[in-house]
Order: sequence, then C-alpha cells, then structure tokens
Amino acid sequence: MRVVLKIVSIVFVVLTLNSCANINSNIMFKIPKGENFQYDSIPMKPTEDYVIGPGDRFTFFFSTNNGERIVSGMSGVNGTEGQTFNRNNQQFIQDYLVRRDGTAELPVIGIINVRGFTTIQLEDTLTELLSKNYIDPFVQIRLSNQRIIIFPGRGQAQVVNLNNVNTTLLEVIALAGGLSEDARANSIKLIRKNKNKREIYKIDLSTIQGLKQAEMIVQSNDYIYVDVKPRIASSVLTEVTPWVSILTSALLLFTLTRQ
Repeated sequence: MRVVLKIVSIVFVVLTLNSCANINSNIMFKIPKGENFQYDSIPMKPTEDYVIGPGDRFTFFFSTNNGERIVSGMSGVNGTEGQTFNRNNQQFIQDYLVRRDGTAELPVIGIINVRGFTTIQLEDTLTELLSKNYIDPFVQIRLSNQRIIIFPGRGQAQVVNLNNVNTTLLEVIALAGGLSEDARANSIKLIRKNKNKREIYKIDLSTIQGLKQAEMIVQSNDYIYVDVKPRIASSVLTEVTPWVSILTSALLLFTLTRQ
C-alpha cells in the first residue's frame, strides 16, 4: 500500500509540474525574461500619413466646377434639383478594392495604380486625370476599411473600425468596451507596422500621468494588446483536477480489490 501511495504521489507531482508549464499559455506577445528588450519611443501623432495598399477599400466621388453642384445641393439653392442630385450620388457611392498588384478600377478613369498614395495624393492624381475631360473636377477619397485589432483582456479580442482619422488610444479602448477585470492597465503594448518593420510601444494607463499617452493617435492596422494578470492557482487547479479524479478513482478501485 505504501508503494502505491508513493507511486500516486510521484505521478501527482509530475502532473502538477507539467500543468505548471501550461499555465497561462494563451498569453501572447511575451517578452522573454532576461532579454534586454527596448521598447520604441511613443509617437503621440503619426509621423507619416497612411498610404494605400493591397486589400484597402475606398470610396471615390467627384463633381465638376470645383464641387459647385455639391454645395448648391447642400444649401438648397437649386431646390429639389439639388436634393435629387445629392440623393442620386449617395446611391452610386461604393467601395473600390485595391488589388494585390496595387491597382484599382475606377469609373471613367479605368485601372490605375493607387499603391503607396496617401488619400490627398490620390485625390490630386485623380483630379489631374479627370481635368482632361471635365471642367475643374472636385475629387473626394475616403478609406472605408480602416481598422485595428485590440485585445483588451482575456478572450475579448475585437476588430474596431476607425471612422475618425484622429481616433485616440482611449477612444479605441472605450469602443472595445473598456479593459477586462484581469487586464493590466500598466502594461499595454501597441504594435505598429512602420515601413518594413514592426515597432512596439509600451503604455501605462494605470495612473493619471498616463492620460497623455491615452491621447496617442492610433493608425490603421495597429495591434493593441493589454497584458493580463496570471491566474496561477486557478490554472493549476484546472489542469490537475481531472488527473486527481482519475488517480483517486484508481486508488479506490485498487483498495477495494485488495479487500
């Protein structure tokens, strides 16, 4: 019987140690211990305007005479004619996809390369092209699929659409429903693609001093990851409980068969 108890004890210890290795294994973007890792300096505002790339979608709208009909319709100068003009154009505004090769097909213009352009640069380019056949074209471009991914806590990842180009970090956290109960407000990682590399910023919102960092302007395709407090005791218990149940049942069965 003592031998059996020793075996059970050894098996229990081994299972516990194995479970410890699986504790909080779902936590992402860990910084290895002992590694001399340097976070990047936090930019409060983007240093460069967002450039259009494959997979982006944008709306394209233009009017002649520097947008005179748009203003007339909004002001009601032309009466029902202006209202009809605006209503009809709203129906025809649609998204255009940037293809893998960086091109997009637009009405009247046809296929054009848009990769690497900012929205202002693309508006200027389209205005120049349209001016060959139209009088003083007025062009509007708006990116329609700007979004970021945020992990505000354990198991609550969300994709947040950016409807405002000046959306702050605090606004994104609010749109995601705030931080979860086990989130660490003093350890927030914002990961941003800058040209050919990813920069990582560490943000602390646990004190009032972090308010300035909360006003940081986010960019499309940013990843925001909020570290969580480790659940060591509950995780070990969750991992070990099924095995303890099996060992207890086996030990009980062994004891009964010995009688």
